Amino acid sequence: MPMIEASKQTVSRKLLLSLAVGVGMIIPGSGIPQSVVSRVTGTADEIHWTFTGLNSVNVDWRGTATEVHYGTSSAYGTVAIAQPPSPMPFSSSGPFREAELTGLQPNVVYHYSIGSGPDKTFRTPPQPGTTGFNVDAEGDIGDSNSFISVPDVQRLIADDLPAFVLILGDLTYGNQTGQSSVDQHFNDVMVWSQNTSYMPAWGNHEWDVPAKDDLRNYKGRFELPNQQMSTGAPSQGCCGKDWYWFDYGNVRFIAYPEPYRAETLSDWYSKVTDLMDQAEHDPNLDFIVTFGHRPAYSSGYHPGDLLLKQYLDHLASHRKYVLNVNGHSHNYERSYPQHGVVHITAGTGGSELEENETPCLFRVCPSPSWSAYRATHFGVLKLHFTRNEIRGEFACGPAGGGKNDVQCTLGSVVDRFTLPARREDDHRTLHSHLFDRRINSLDICLSPDEESA
Repeated sequence: MPMIEASKQTVSRKLLLSLAVGVGMIIPGSGIPQSVVSRVTGTADEIHWTFTGLNSVNVDWRGTATEVHYGTSSAYGTVAIAQPPSPMPFSSSGPFREAELTGLQPNVVYHYSIGSGPDKTFRTPPQPGTTGFNVDAEGDIGDSNSFISVPDVQRLIADDLPAFVLILGDLTYGNQTGQSSVDQHFNDVMVWSQNTSYMPAWGNHEWDVPAKDDLRNYKGRFELPNQQMSTGAPSQGCCGKDWYWFDYGNVRFIAYPEPYRAETLSDWYSKVTDLMDQAEHDPNLDFIVTFGHRPAYSSGYHPGDLLLKQYLDHLASHRKYVLNVNGHSHNYERSYPQHGVVHITAGTGGSELEENETPCLFRVCPSPSWSAYRATHFGVLKLHFTRNEIRGEFACGPAGGGKNDVQCTLGSVVDRFTLPARREDDHRTLHSHLFDRRINSLDICLSPDEESA
């Protein structure tokens, strides 16, 4: 009897699968692409997506639509059923939804439609080792109802058509301008976020005033590749998605978390050392890039985080590590290589510029010796990755009011630079007056420039 019963169950499953394929039914968790004839209607806004691997992306939105149709043409052919996100955002009543699109091929343009929405496209990540792609970066953004410069900055990104966008923290300022700002931000960025991947790092405004906003509004809107949990993370929105890492083409990108406690960065450092060691020995990877909210080097309104500086300086012993990008100070600033790593602040996404009451508008006048170029202006950092170098430029955004220390035409290049790959024999000496190797004891050692800042 058990054998007969099992046989019946097998036949039933096969029959169900056969019927499903024939009529377009969706079998949750089957992983089998289905030929879809009917379309379920529904509304969606706040649409954005992230790639979660070489063969998958995750789409998030707010609205009544419950499925995503996708395929290599606008005929689609495959459907993904939405699930409630975790944690659940609370900026409005929603409903909030997300769907994972799987079984994708690398470096292919896919069409998709959410509910009864219009046709949009996304491109999956390329094969490991691929070069010749563009990445944009911005931080400290906000929303168009609170900050008038936000739309023009987002349009610069939309016109650039990058592979993805690194968002360097302080996404919405919902803890300062209200919960409606959270929803408006995710509608403002739809000018690019429906076609370009939104890859975020968290900033202090996402968590440091929990009575007004917290990480549920952000962690609940994203699934991230290789997402990690941080020691000391706030209970609101706990646990996980504090930082993450991913390989794209010939680059390993590693986010760093907010310094919830001193142990947070120590925990991150111990894990990232292994990630960088692996990248050093991976022939498909030519560069390592870190990104986050707080700066390690800054002469702007917010000084560099000294503990973060110590960790990043130590990690610079990895030859492929050449670039760190961050926000927090609302200005643009590029450093000379520090132990081989260039640090760039791009807190220029549209919220108010931070001008100091000094003749140069920066906290330190004149600029410290490590600072190669700085400007108080909105704009977008654009990066182009090749086999042998990273080419970068800072594109002029709208005027920001105040004294606004540079004059430029919207979209023009304010700063241009090239970061070559470091040679195999480039083993830098970490000078004792700049760096203390007793990093586990959390001793903070300042350079002469920082001591005078």
